[in-house]
Amino acid sequence: MAEAGLAGRVLGGRYRLRRLLAVGGMGAVWAAEDAVLGREVAVKVLGEALAGDRRAALRLRREARAAGRLVHPAIARVLDLGEDCGRPYLVMELLHGESLAARLERAGPLAPAEAVRVVAAAADALEVAHRAGIVHRDVKPGNVFVTSGGDVKLLDFGIASTAGDAALTGGDLIGTAAYLAPERVLGHDATPAADVYALGVLLYELLAGRPPFAGDTGTALAMAQVHARPAPLGAVVPLVPPSLAAACERALAKDPAARPPSAAALAALLRSTVGSTPAALTPVEPLPVVGARLAAVKVRRGAWVAALLLLVALLAAVPSLGILPLDGPEPSRPGERVPADVQAPAGGGLRATEAGQGETPAAVPGPRGRDPGDQDDQDDRGEGSGGHGGGGDGGSSGTG
Repeated sequence: MAEAGLAGRVLGGRYRLRRLLAVGGMGAVWAAEDAVLGREVAVKVLGEALAGDRRAALRLRREARAAGRLVHPAIARVLDLGEDCGRPYLVMELLHGESLAARLERAGPLAPAEAVRVVAAAADALEVAHRAGIVHRDVKPGNVFVTSGGDVKLLDFGIASTAGDAALTGGDLIGTAAYLAPERVLGHDATPAADVYALGVLLYELLAGRPPFAGDTGTALAMAQVHARPAPLGAVVPLVPPSLAAACERALAKDPAARPPSAAALAALLRSTVGSTPAALTPVEPLPVVGARLAAVKVRRGAWVAALLLLVALLAAVPSLGILPLDGPEPSRPGERVPADVQAPAGGGLRATEAGQGETPAAVPGPRGRDPGDQDDQDDRGEGSGGHGGGGDGGSSGTG
């Protein structure tokens, strides 16, 4: 490989190329040592085949200008721009980790929460670029990097479209077919909505393990962006929350106006699908405690039922116990004589005799006094009348 021959070379009298990290269409990326500041950096060197290509050199410079204007934790920092022996190079911060493309190839799809975290961070970075008038135009797994510490970095603004810059495409459609927005395939200018669409494709791929569209050629794949409908994400990956699947589908809308209105809006929408806190639930007691309480409730209910039955039985036994109706006159006090010539009221009264005599009782009225059930036990012993602890006709206990 011709690029490997650059190992050990010092660019601009400052950057010594140590090891080759990656090779792409624009050139190679090296881990290098900055001899001036004594730190490791990444150096992108324009490929030898493109060394005399004016447009390629301009693209590299455009990347330096675009990324150099942007300050955001999720955008890889550009540190320097130079040229060595007719070959332009770009110096960036060196990142340790892997791109999403490498991550997918190594371990397959991401969990929904992690996919949301990564895509939302990339959207945050794109929002900063869009506000600066820069459209990335090449958002894809290979250009989103996750560091060993979990930080997300958006890379490669090499084909970014910047307001006021002259076109460098020569009329050709630049980008990666699998991530091109439908309007770009149809020849319209790149807008922030195109980057939002690419984020939707990226999210789908991170969750499903494959892009939403397929094609045998780049042209077929690009046309699928315009005419085809992807398989519903919820059907491909059932574990994806429905709200997240709906957010992805919205980002993939064919009509740019139907997508989230900005990269920031997409980031907020995605985070809302997995970051919302469930409403507080009423604490549930352990089953044994609940069972114990239910048992206690049943016991209390049983006591009330028993008391009610006792009251009903007692009321039914009123006549045999010699207890007055509620509206009737009360009997005379124990030991009092009842005059024989006193007439009973029309409503009736008690049959009473002088205490200790065996005469047949007669219906007589009596002065108000204590209920017979309140008399001492020795007065009632052996007579079978109701009273405290007695076992009268009704078989109940207690007072009337």
